[in-house]
Amino acid sequence: MKKLLSLMMVCLCAFGAMAGEVVFDATVDRGVLTNDDTEGPESITKDGVTISTTKGRWNVDQYRVFKGASFTVKSDQTITQVVIECTANGETKYGPGCFDVIDGYSYEGKIGTWSGSAKEITLTATSNQVRMTKVTVTIDGDVTPSISAPTFSPAGGTYYVAQNVEIKAASGATIYYTTDGNDPTTSSTVYSEPINVASTTTIKAIATKDDLISPVASATYTIEQVNTVPNIAAYYELGAGSYAAIANPVTVYYTNGNGVWVKDATGYLYIFGRNAGNMNYKNGDVIPGGFGGYLKDYNGLLEMTYNGDQDLFGFTAPTDGEATTPAEVTTAYVVESNFGHYITIKNATVSADGRNFTITDATGTAAGYQAYTNVAIPSDNASYNITGIIAKYVKDGVTTIQVYPTAFEKIINIEDLPTVDNIAGLLATEEGTDVRFANPVTAVYQNGSNLYIMDESGYTLVFGQLDNTYNNGDVITGIAGSWKSYSYGAIQEMIPLVNTFGEGTPGTAVEPSVVPIEEMDASLVHNYLKIENCTMTMVDEKNYTLNDGTGDLLMYLKFNDITAPEDLTATYNVTGFLTLYAKNADTAPIMEIYPVAIEKVGGEENPPIAGDVNGDGICNSADVTALYQFILNNDDSKIVNGDQNADGNINSADVTAVYKLILGSK
Repeated sequence: MKKLLSLMMVCLCAFGAMAGEVVFDATVDRGVLTNDDTEGPESITKDGVTISTTKGRWNVDQYRVFKGASFTVKSDQTITQVVIECTANGETKYGPGCFDVIDGYSYEGKIGTWSGSAKEITLTATSNQVRMTKVTVTIDGDVTPSISAPTFSPAGGTYYVAQNVEIKAASGATIYYTTDGNDPTTSSTVYSEPINVASTTTIKAIATKDDLISPVASATYTIEQVNTVPNIAAYYELGAGSYAAIANPVTVYYTNGNGVWVKDATGYLYIFGRNAGNMNYKNGDVIPGGFGGYLKDYNGLLEMTYNGDQDLFGFTAPTDGEATTPAEVTTAYVVESNFGHYITIKNATVSADGRNFTITDATGTAAGYQAYTNVAIPSDNASYNITGIIAKYVKDGVTTIQVYPTAFEKIINIEDLPTVDNIAGLLATEEGTDVRFANPVTAVYQNGSNLYIMDESGYTLVFGQLDNTYNNGDVITGIAGSWKSYSYGAIQEMIPLVNTFGEGTPGTAVEPSVVPIEEMDASLVHNYLKIENCTMTMVDEKNYTLNDGTGDLLMYLKFNDITAPEDLTATYNVTGFLTLYAKNADTAPIMEIYPVAIEKVGGEENPPIAGDVNGDGICNSADVTALYQFILNNDDSKIVNGDQNADGNINSADVTAVYKLILGSK
């Protein structure tokens, strides 16, 4: 009997040894698509197993399978299990539940598992995109060790500017490469840093690890000379699909996010892309010549932008110029020949239909479209002065000339408005009713079009473009406006009458209230809160789950200058504003916090914000004042990060650096 048992154990062990695992780690085993907007088929083969998608992108530390695309695992040997690890839970966006459920497939939390016996398994991302960080494939047989060929970023192709090519391979592998057309060997150059390719070049590479040598990977980079034209009119003459530079300077007259409107003596041009948007251009800035990009027809609007790996280029710091004042016109002026003109239509009414609206004045009507979502379309019957840019839109062969509004100024006599005492009084009025405040309010935090204020009755968020910027503690008097519900009625926000928000008077900074997660509810929406000793778990790039030991709370990175820490094993104090978010009218609102500061417990805070000398979370005139007090009086009581130009000294050069940031961020 003992011999029989021993024989059975040997057989079982031998059978168990036949099973092997192949692990695809998205941080190591990469795809070939490179640009953020590039999408297409992706495929990776490792140790005899291939994973692929019909449409996705596998170069961002995730295997992204786009909605409607299929994900396939294939092997010459029998597959008994596939385990996928995703960035989100269940059926939520990017989770394993976004795949269709086939026989043998199930999911729980962030893990999806298929079990069975097949040489090929296909899942389809039916409800939403799926983002995987790891795929583990178990096969009924021995794994044949291999090492994948290196990948190149950006991918080979035609470019008009020099490229810094990064080569990636499996963790711990050594990469050898050539640029002379010969296949590389272990005697070739060892890759250590990105390769600058300034002329047409073919790069070939291999990876080696543990006596394994990968297949040869090859990519050819064709560097063509950029066509240069003198001005905007000549750029348009090239036609959609061209990639060219403009040699002469242009003047900025409006910016919004990554969008920049510019002009010269020959015409007007819209530029869209991070390379231009990150420069923080403002009205009146002159962009030196030598910049360029891809000319694209976007619904009838020709714009300079990026296309795949062909990015915008040549955008540099501006010189000072004269700011553009919008021309006062009527609706009759809104015609195609005035494309791009920066205008104001006085004393007009607005009739909205979603993001489309009609402008009516004494001369007639004109079409408008809410191209910039931070500019709210009025919903009342009041008269407005409407500032915007004349653009056009083509659909089904029909051209519509329309105004992209940049501001609505309500025409109203402030003294005729009903009066309320405070924020609670405002929120007790009927939605959309303009009122003026009898008492002052205190600014807490401002980021772009978002201004959080408070008084003795509570907090609210003021959403809209304002003429002034405020520091924490600034006292603002005489404000007026109405309130509107957002996120399907979950929250209320104040819509300001812009000209009532004058300059603030310095006051006492507001400190956040320390509140455990278990005590948070809808009554604290818009409140300035601090959650202490949190752990942090990533859901996706913008969403994280906080846990302070009393409960969980979603954290959403709303403000662009706030980033999550890289070390998610540490504990943090998170300061921010509570909100409620409803995905649609049929879903219950989710409570979440918009962070404005993330401080590592026992460590350092997030990297300081550029220009934020006094550490209040924003770059404005108070930072200039703090520098002057230090330079003139050696008063360092408000200096947190004074050396803005990093030259080792705090002096007038730092004042200049902060001024440039202030002017560029308006």
